[in-house]
Amino acid sequence: MSLLLSSLFRRVSLLLAGLCFILLCIPGGKPQSRRKEFNDEEVRLGFPMKLNTTSSSSFKSSFTAILPITDRTFSNFEDLLDPFFSLSSCVTDVLIACPESLLPQARLVVRQIVLSSAQDRKHVDMSLYSWNVEQHSSSRIILEAASKMTTDWLLLLDEEGLSGLTGRTRDMLLCPASLELPIGSRGVFAQSGSASCVVPSPDPTATLYLKPPFSIPRALIKKAYKDWAELGRAISSPQDGIGGVMRGWEGDGDWCSTSRSDGAPLSVTFVFVLSSRSDLSAASHLICRLLSAHHEVRILLHSENEGDDHMACDLTWDGLADSSASVLEWLDRLDQVPDVLFAVEDLAAGYSARTVIVRVPREDLAHTSWMGSMSYLEWINWNMPTVELSIITQDRPGSLQRLLTSLSKARYFGDSVVLRTNMEQSPDTETLQVLSEFQWKHGPVFAHRRIIHAGLMPAVVESWYPSSNDSFGVLLEDDIEVSALFYAWIKMTVLRYRYSEQSHLTKQLFGVSLYQQKNIELHPESRKSFNARSYFARNRIAEPTTPYLSQIPCSWGAVYFPEHWREFHGYLAERFSQAKMDINQPVVPGVRSNTWTRSWKKYFIEMVYLRGYVMLYPNFASFMSLSTNHLEVGSHVKDRSKEKQRMFSMPLIGADESWRLLDLPGERLPAWNTLPVLNLTGSLTTLEHLASVSMPSP
Repeated sequence: MSLLLSSLFRRVSLLLAGLCFILLCIPGGKPQSRRKEFNDEEVRLGFPMKLNTTSSSSFKSSFTAILPITDRTFSNFEDLLDPFFSLSSCVTDVLIACPESLLPQARLVVRQIVLSSAQDRKHVDMSLYSWNVEQHSSSRIILEAASKMTTDWLLLLDEEGLSGLTGRTRDMLLCPASLELPIGSRGVFAQSGSASCVVPSPDPTATLYLKPPFSIPRALIKKAYKDWAELGRAISSPQDGIGGVMRGWEGDGDWCSTSRSDGAPLSVTFVFVLSSRSDLSAASHLICRLLSAHHEVRILLHSENEGDDHMACDLTWDGLADSSASVLEWLDRLDQVPDVLFAVEDLAAGYSARTVIVRVPREDLAHTSWMGSMSYLEWINWNMPTVELSIITQDRPGSLQRLLTSLSKARYFGDSVVLRTNMEQSPDTETLQVLSEFQWKHGPVFAHRRIIHAGLMPAVVESWYPSSNDSFGVLLEDDIEVSALFYAWIKMTVLRYRYSEQSHLTKQLFGVSLYQQKNIELHPESRKSFNARSYFARNRIAEPTTPYLSQIPCSWGAVYFPEHWREFHGYLAERFSQAKMDINQPVVPGVRSNTWTRSWKKYFIEMVYLRGYVMLYPNFASFMSLSTNHLEVGSHVKDRSKEKQRMFSMPLIGADESWRLLDLPGERLPAWNTLPVLNLTGSLTTLEHLASVSMPSP
C-alpha cells in the first residue's frame, strides 16, 4: 500500500535556507517493517504528504527552461517567454525548441527581445533548438533536448509554457525548492491499471510521474527518455514507485477534466532471465499476457540449445553469446533499467539495480499466467507481504498428514513462507511423529506446544500474531486441505487490495477466504444453502461471477490481515474483562453465533459487526475452491454424516488449473468499489451501510 516512507525520505534532500528536515506522511497509513516510520504515517501515490516545497529565494543553481513552440502557439511566443525575464525568476537560460519552418521568425523575435531588454527585466541567455515535427512529438523533443543540457536544473514545459497557472505555481516552478525529485502541478498515478491524473492540491502529493510544466534536477535525466512515464519510472525506486511531487492551487486549470477519462494502461518494463526454451515455453502464457497489455518485455535465455519451442505467442529473445558470457553483463548493457526482473531462481544473482526481482522456481513457471493480471504497483510491491501458515492440531494425525501434504505440494512462486504448528497440552504420539518427520523447504518452521490445556479458542487466537503490517496469517485447523494454488490466490488478492492503487479504499477488509461459501450459517433458525453466482444473477448484479465481500469470517482456510487480527486480540481482552458488559450479553442482533459458547468466531463476528468489516470470498464455477473442510470429529463436530460432508466439502482447484484463477470478470480481480457486499445473514448491502450501523466496542 503504498507507500514506503523511508525510501522517499532518503531520496529527498534537505531544503535550503535553514530547513532541518523533511517529514513525509499520510493519515491512516500502516507501519511497514522494511522502512523507517515517522509517527506511524506513510506516503501513498496520489495522496498528500508533508513536504516543504516553498520556493527558495536563495536558489543559486544554473537553471534552463526548455520551451517548445508550434504554429499554433507562435503568435503568443513573446508572452510565453515573458515569465523567465521576471526579476523573481531563477531561470538562467532558455532553450526554445522550434520547428524548422519557424526558425527564421523565431530568430527575429529572440533578437528583438535581446535588443529591447529593460532594466526591470532579468538577463537570460536564449538559444534555439530545431526539430522536425513530422518525426518527433514535442514531448519527445523536449526529453531529447533535456538529456543534452548541462545546467543543474531544468524547467520542462509544453507548448502552453506557464500560461494558465496561478502566480504561486509559477513561482514554485521558476525558483524550485532544492528537492531531489521533480516538482510540478500535473501528476499521474495508477488507478485500476491505468494512468489517471491527480487532482491538483496545495498539499504536496506523491505521483508516479509528472507532465509539463515541472522542474527537475538535471542529474535525474540519464538519457533521452521516450515519454514522461518512462522518465518517472527511471526516477522512482522499486520500493516507493514515486516519480515526482505534485503541488498546485485552485485556478491552475482543471487539466484532470480532460486527462482523467483517457487514462492509458500504465506499462511496466520486464526482463525475463530464463535457462532454456523449455523455461520460456512454460512462462510464455504469462509473457504473452504482459505483451498483450502493452508492457515492454526483454528475454534472455542462458542456453538456446535445448527445449520446447511451443510458445503461447510469437516471442523473440537474446541468448548469451558463449558459455563465458555473463547474465549481469547482458543486464548492464540494457538501454533501460527494468521495473521488474523475473528470473528462474538464481540466474540473475548479484543484480542490484533499482529493480523488483521476482525469483520463481522452474517447476512453477507454467503456473504463472495469473500474474499477467497484475498492475504496476502490484508488481512493484511483489516482495512486500510475508505470509505465515499457522496450523492448529491436537490428536488427528491422519488429518494433519493430509494438510501437511497439501501444503507441501502447493506452489509458492519463490516466496519464503513461515510454517507454524500449534499443539495442545497432550498431542498423541502419532501426531508428534508426523511433525518430527515433516520436511518444509519453503521457509522457517516453528513448533509450539502448550503446557496447560486451554481449548480451541485460545489455540486458534494465539496461534499467530503479526510482526508487522506486512505480515499476513493463514489459519488452518488440521481437518482442512488446500489447493496447490491456494498461495497464488492469496498473493493475487493481497497485492490487489492491500498494495495497489486501491489500497487506501480497503480499510474495512479484514482478510481473504480460501473457501467458497455453500451455506450461510448465521441465520437464527438454521444454516441455509447459498450459491453466490445464482444469488447475484437473481439480484441483477452486473457480473454474477465476481468475487464478493461478506461479513462472515471463514475458519476453514483464510488469510487474516495484521491490523484487524491485532485489534481482535484487544477486543477479546476487553470483552473477557467484562468491564463494560456481561460476557453472555449478545452484541449482534439476530444471529445464530450468539448461541455459540466456545467459538472464537462468535467474538470475531461481534467485532466485524461493530466495525463494519468484510472478508473477500472466491466465487469460481462449480464451487471450485482453494481450501476444503473434511469435517473431522472434534470440538465443534460430533456428527460426520455423508450428508454433512457433501454440504461442506468443496472441489479443489487442481495443480494444473491456474487458468481458473482468472475465471473473473475481465480476467482480473475487480475494482474494490464494484465488489458485491453481503451482511452476516447473506443479504446484499453496501460498505457505507455497514459502516453507518457500526459502533464502538462494548
